[in-house]
Amino acid sequence: MDAKIRKICPSCSQCYFLKALDSKTKSNIPLFLSCGHTLCENCVRNIVKFAEPIECKVCHQDMQVDTNNLTLLMQNKISLYSIFPVNVFLVGELTMQTIEVINKDTKEQKVKIDECYIDMKGILQNNTSKQGECVECHSPTLKMCEQCGIIVCNNCFNKSHKNFVIFKNHVLCNIGANIQKNNCKLHQEKQLDYYCKNCSKSICMDCFMVGGEKSCKNHDVEAIQEVNEQFLTELTNIAPKVDEVFKRLSKTAVDIGHLLTKIDDESNSTKYTTLINNIEQHFSKLSSIIQNKKHEITSKVLQLKLNEKDSLKKAKQDISDALWKANSTLNAINSLNPNKLKEINMPAILEDAKQITKIPWYLHRDESEINLNLTVNEDIFLTIDNFIQLEGNEASKYKLVTTEELSENNEEIPEAPTSLVYPPEITRDVRQLSNQTEPKTEKDKSKTATFLAKVPKYRSKSGSCTSLNSMKSDSSNKSYQSYEQKLKGESAIAFPDSQLMQPFVEGSQELIYVSHIVDPHKLFVQRAGLQARVEELLREFRNAVSLPRPSLAHVAEGKIYLVFNKADNLWQRCRVVSVDRRDVNKPILHVFCIDFGSTEVVSIDKLRLIPPARVAFPPPFAICCSLANCEPINGAWTSDDSFFVQNIIDNKQAVLHVRRVRAAEGGAPCLDVDVSTLEHGESLAHALAFHGRARLPEKLPYPKMMGISEKPKLFINNKDFQKNAVEEVYITHVVSPDNFYVRKRHLQSVFEKLCEDLEQEYSLSVNSGSIYLPEKDMVCVAHVEQRGVRGVRGGAWARALVRELPGRMHVRVLLPDVGATVLLHWTALRRILPKFTVLRALATECHLAGVTPLNKKWSPASVALLQKFEERLLELHVEESRNRNSLGVTLYDKCDEENIICINTQMIKNKFAVTFGLYMFNKNTEIDELVFTNKCPLDEPKPKPKHVKIDTDTTLKIQPIKPNEEDLDAKDKGPLRLEVKILNYQSPSLIYVSLVHQQKIFTELFDDIQKYYAKKKTQEIRDWKIEDRCCTICSQSQTWRRAAILEINDANAKVFYSDFACVETVPVSSLREMPQEFASIGDAAVMCHLSGVVPAVGEEWPSLTKEYLKELLDAYKRVFITKLGKFKGKSMPVELWVYHTIQGGALEANTSEWRCLNKKIIDQGLGIPDKSQELISSDNTSLNTAEDVLSFLNITGSVRDWIQIEPMPLKPLKINPESDSNSSTPIDNDALKMEMDNNNSNTVFISDWLPPEPLPSNEITAMPTYIDNDGIIYLHDISQQDTLDLIRKALDVRFKNPDPKAKYVKWTVGEPCIALFFLDNRFYRGRVLEVNEEASSCLIHYVDYGNEEVCSFKNLRKSIVLYQIPIQAHKCVLNRIRPAGKRWDRQSLDYIHKSIVEKQCYVKVSGEPIGDLIPIELKYDKLWINDHLVDFEMAVYTDGSKAVVRKFAPQLKENEKLEISIETDSGPDYIVEYDDIENESTDSQTSAKLNSLEGKDWNSIIAEDDNKSINGNFISYSPYTQTEFPCNITVLNEINKLELGVIHDDETTKAYDKMFEELQNESCKMTALNGIFENKACLALFPEDGQWYRAIILQYSEAKNRIKVKYVDYGNIEIISLADVREISKKYTKLPPVTITAFLHGVKINPDFEKKLLFEKFIDTFLEKGPFKAKLIDTTNVIPTVELRNDNGQLVYEKLIQEKVFLKFD
Repeated sequence: MDAKIRKICPSCSQCYFLKALDSKTKSNIPLFLSCGHTLCENCVRNIVKFAEPIECKVCHQDMQVDTNNLTLLMQNKISLYSIFPVNVFLVGELTMQTIEVINKDTKEQKVKIDECYIDMKGILQNNTSKQGECVECHSPTLKMCEQCGIIVCNNCFNKSHKNFVIFKNHVLCNIGANIQKNNCKLHQEKQLDYYCKNCSKSICMDCFMVGGEKSCKNHDVEAIQEVNEQFLTELTNIAPKVDEVFKRLSKTAVDIGHLLTKIDDESNSTKYTTLINNIEQHFSKLSSIIQNKKHEITSKVLQLKLNEKDSLKKAKQDISDALWKANSTLNAINSLNPNKLKEINMPAILEDAKQITKIPWYLHRDESEINLNLTVNEDIFLTIDNFIQLEGNEASKYKLVTTEELSENNEEIPEAPTSLVYPPEITRDVRQLSNQTEPKTEKDKSKTATFLAKVPKYRSKSGSCTSLNSMKSDSSNKSYQSYEQKLKGESAIAFPDSQLMQPFVEGSQELIYVSHIVDPHKLFVQRAGLQARVEELLREFRNAVSLPRPSLAHVAEGKIYLVFNKADNLWQRCRVVSVDRRDVNKPILHVFCIDFGSTEVVSIDKLRLIPPARVAFPPPFAICCSLANCEPINGAWTSDDSFFVQNIIDNKQAVLHVRRVRAAEGGAPCLDVDVSTLEHGESLAHALAFHGRARLPEKLPYPKMMGISEKPKLFINNKDFQKNAVEEVYITHVVSPDNFYVRKRHLQSVFEKLCEDLEQEYSLSVNSGSIYLPEKDMVCVAHVEQRGVRGVRGGAWARALVRELPGRMHVRVLLPDVGATVLLHWTALRRILPKFTVLRALATECHLAGVTPLNKKWSPASVALLQKFEERLLELHVEESRNRNSLGVTLYDKCDEENIICINTQMIKNKFAVTFGLYMFNKNTEIDELVFTNKCPLDEPKPKPKHVKIDTDTTLKIQPIKPNEEDLDAKDKGPLRLEVKILNYQSPSLIYVSLVHQQKIFTELFDDIQKYYAKKKTQEIRDWKIEDRCCTICSQSQTWRRAAILEINDANAKVFYSDFACVETVPVSSLREMPQEFASIGDAAVMCHLSGVVPAVGEEWPSLTKEYLKELLDAYKRVFITKLGKFKGKSMPVELWVYHTIQGGALEANTSEWRCLNKKIIDQGLGIPDKSQELISSDNTSLNTAEDVLSFLNITGSVRDWIQIEPMPLKPLKINPESDSNSSTPIDNDALKMEMDNNNSNTVFISDWLPPEPLPSNEITAMPTYIDNDGIIYLHDISQQDTLDLIRKALDVRFKNPDPKAKYVKWTVGEPCIALFFLDNRFYRGRVLEVNEEASSCLIHYVDYGNEEVCSFKNLRKSIVLYQIPIQAHKCVLNRIRPAGKRWDRQSLDYIHKSIVEKQCYVKVSGEPIGDLIPIELKYDKLWINDHLVDFEMAVYTDGSKAVVRKFAPQLKENEKLEISIETDSGPDYIVEYDDIENESTDSQTSAKLNSLEGKDWNSIIAEDDNKSINGNFISYSPYTQTEFPCNITVLNEINKLELGVIHDDETTKAYDKMFEELQNESCKMTALNGIFENKACLALFPEDGQWYRAIILQYSEAKNRIKVKYVDYGNIEIISLADVREISKKYTKLPPVTITAFLHGVKINPDFEKKLLFEKFIDTFLEKGPFKAKLIDTTNVIPTVELRNDNGQLVYEKLIQEKVFLKFD
């Protein structure tokens, strides 16, 4: 017995071993299974414990175990051994191994690994240095004195040898190598001076001269010096080969070590260990049979022995009883007294005596039972001798061979290693040493917990992460380490029922972790409160690899096991879903991890039996959920959607809100839920909708989440700007003069530091902190470098505030430190850290105080003027406190002290605005100082500023862009008080004023009038009439003035001076014609009346009121008006305002305030409020005014009527009779009254836009504008571009003004509208698809372009204009193809969009419209998109044909080119035509073609080319000449054509068969197709059987390289590759085609019949119903007509004629 043969269990691969007497370890002995093979006791116990059948790992037989006595088997070894007998033979071998190990020295038994490898380093060291003995101390050493040549150790050399003066310069070196000395071996003292060529050896002089047996006296001898050079050359040449052999030897030495180590290492499976294990198992089975037989025989013998022993014991007991009874009877007999016989029961004693005589007393043995003999079948010994035979080559051994032997054996010589190969470093086993050296310490009896060295990551194959990994996230409070420290010393316990969570109910919320994501409609979550239990359960199973494997035969669907998840590196509970047993030896199992939700595909070796207590408890932790109210935008979820959800969750806690509890597949519960992240409150459903991946069918209110932390906020309220304060600022951003931002000078460095910090903290390449669901008013950090905001050194990142979500994953944010509003993609946003929210917003919103544009719209030039001052240091004066989040300011540029510029004043001077009210810049300004000019202020040369330079490297600067129309809207600055000059005052109802800001214009006009009439002295003769406008000279001032004629009396005319509001009588002769340049400017005098106040009694104002108002107007030098309401006739309703200053006391400052004179009259009791005016104004607030009425801040009315810049017709003025005719007389109120037209226009109700007009032709140049999710392409003819431009410009003019009431309008689905597009801020025609009342927005389909966008109510208009113009976009679909999947995926749609949208493409209509969809072939540049998508595997052909596979082919020479490809853009390339005329030159042919086309319509020529048949010189088949013949119909290609298969006689049929055989034999010799012509005869391969048949060419597509052929002898048509067509030899065309194509004579198909029904009729009548008798009637055409009759002479299709399927015709 060799103790080295280790006995291993075939299941666990652990060794069998016996328990030593002094050992505390348990034994692991071999036990028999029912099949006879062996398993170790540990494996048997483990499998029995799990109540699973035991599978033999050798023969794979199952052994069933009664599960009723499992507890008894686990506790009682005897019971276990009775079912699983001990393999006593193997136990005996184990005993012998133990005895051998004890008796032998363990050091000798231990195989030293070092002995397997050759010590290369030692060999090299011995060659380089030789060990010797020191001459002084006699110790071993490797050193010697280099000069003396004696061996001396290092110690002796330094202490003694080197101390001598003569030896002080000696050097110690290694002992040199033993080089062979040049001395003769025979004559040792003689030097080898010669070389004998005969003996090939070196010799000395004695060997050369002295004779003898080994003498070289008469040999060819040379001096050694002569041959040494030759030997040196040979040594030099052979040295590389020696080195090569040396390296090969080193590698072979290492290989031998590997092989020896592998042979001695029994832990690895080698062929010998495998054979030994197989022998062990086979003899184990034999031992089992022998042991069972021995047990059976022995048991019988023992039973006989026991029976014999029992019989002896029974006889012994019987003898004992009989002896006692006989003794009693004898005693009774001997004690009888004759005298007392009467007293004794003599009969009884006699009876006992008789019975005793009959008692058995002789011990007898049955001789038949004694003769037991063993019958031995000695033939079994011969059988056992042949039980196992070792076959094969038993003389397997290694030997060393040379290079020459390898060459002789023709074996491949491996390459030599590049360097020496050293044996590997052997890891030493220091366990024995550690056991001896470590001090014995008392071990702690309590078991310590095993800690994980590294926290495992839990990932599933879908990319999601489990909840346990979430515990390590920033938002988690628990970790593995802390949990295990808490449970240190505790063992795993069962989870009590009381600790289980309550079930989910509708409306409940709970904290969860998402453990696995399949798609948004199938994700699995775990409760956050159960994470400790999940950890504990996984920790219990982390050593599950030692648990037994399940039996393959007993693995079934629905069973619970443990599975090893390789991605997570953990053992998890799983349920078998399905078993794929196609590979019987290694089936594939699909398992579902019930605690995490992932589905794994594993082999059975990845499964382990689970303890029964853990099968159902704790219950599965994974809960199946589905996002409620969330549907995929493309009809199906993609893997990108799952990864997107995973990125949002990011292994962090989330809040689950249950919408509904329902049953999923298989009856398991599934929750329809809303899931939001706990940290940031991001809703998964809303995030998917925001990113265009999903849509929300219902507008459900999202549940309020509990415990959400407060979101970051940014302080924007700047209260440090006090009224009348003066600050130095920089303008950071300009939207308009009413909306710009400034930053204080001292905050500039703070802003630069903030930009640097943000740049260091954030990076666009790092996705951490990404915001997947932006919300309105959210504070964040944005990357704005590419969005019109530049930061050269820092500044790429800025703090931002989300203002709007326009859609398409974009957000519009405000940069509070700059003031810019930019449109960004969501990827540019990051979550802001708390440290960046401490600093308040550094930019303050402002507006220019005291100025406003004339028409409530700032011009772009005004914006450019303000932008001119952006980089200058300005002085800011606060005029108004915060008014609607904006400061009213006055700005001064004091860079040039000699030329201080007021920006507010510049706006007025350049006619960009008018001034109103009293402010610092206009409080003390004279009117004449306001110089007006038409010159743009930006054209002026820029003054050289003297200001502090801003560090632009760290400054965010907004690049100049074109302002939007909405941004130019004027701000509502409260009551607009315009300064006026009172021209004429009569009463509160009649006041004439002139606007101060217009006074300079009229002054210049007045001067021009004087100059004009000073030159023009002549008077035109004209018939003047009342209402005529003219110029006349004023009698009082002797100046020329504009006037209107009121009356004409003989030679005098009463006129009204419209610029001065007075009446005068002048001679008619002084009237002059007013030129157009003077008439084009409106009147300076504006008639007004006080609004909101009326006389207390009657309509006339009392004199007291007139005088009071007169005193007030005289008391204040500056008077202001505010327009209220509509014009009353020609009179403007106004409020009169004055700026009143109240003198303060000695220690008090003066205070000023605005006072309204209208209110003053009411307060004094001189008038009453006008209630009717209030009602009218309130009623008119919701009504639209005329189109020429503009909103002037708070003023509603016509600008022409109010400012009177444009001329207007006047009615005759009535003169007050009380006034003097020579003085300036006021005008009556009715004199300026105008009539308003209130004609109501007819209302036309439009339900939808007009549909698009048909395309002008089937071939157009078009511009695709959009492609939707269904692959529908929206395009328009390039000629429609002008119409689209017209629509766009018209809508810009029509809707240039904002509509404040638009956001309150109600919308319905399908309603046409005008909608603003957010990217270019322009209006387009649209249609409402969806209405979201909560968000006040609609999903709009832009009908002229096809795209769909979300648009807010305020950007929609009800007015349907340009409805006469049809929709410009045509809906088209790519013909002949469909998507490769069920729907077009996003990648394909994006690719098509990038390829064709906004590019001019060639479009050809290739079919009839299907509804409103037009099938097209689309070509961009030279690329046909339909076929290109098939080539890129994004689409497939609808007819099932495959894409063409193009391979390289060498280019043919010019004379070898047999085909000429003619490709046109106007049609597909079907049949290629050759020119028959070969002698003409190319130029002459071209000239002839061009001449033939002169005067012809090009479209008609192309149509003719498409329809004509192409003919050429090619081989064709012989025609069939007979007119009557029997036939059959076996194929139907077309309904109106029949393929008649002629039935030939036997001789003709044999001729066709012979031709067919010859075709197959000679097909390989046939040449490739030489020219492609319609109806050309050819040979074609039939795809189904691979045989060649005669055919003709019908059609060819060069783009696809496919050809359509008709097999003439069978009638069927196929589309095959061009490579499967060959030229046909002329001899094979002599026989006519077997099939004839013909029409039925005298009938035509009823067009009312459906094609499907018609096809069924044809099949029932013709197909395989023959034979028929055919008769050709009309053969004049290419396709003849035929009559088909049956044997009775009746028409075969007579029934079809009766059923009206066929209609007869002559």
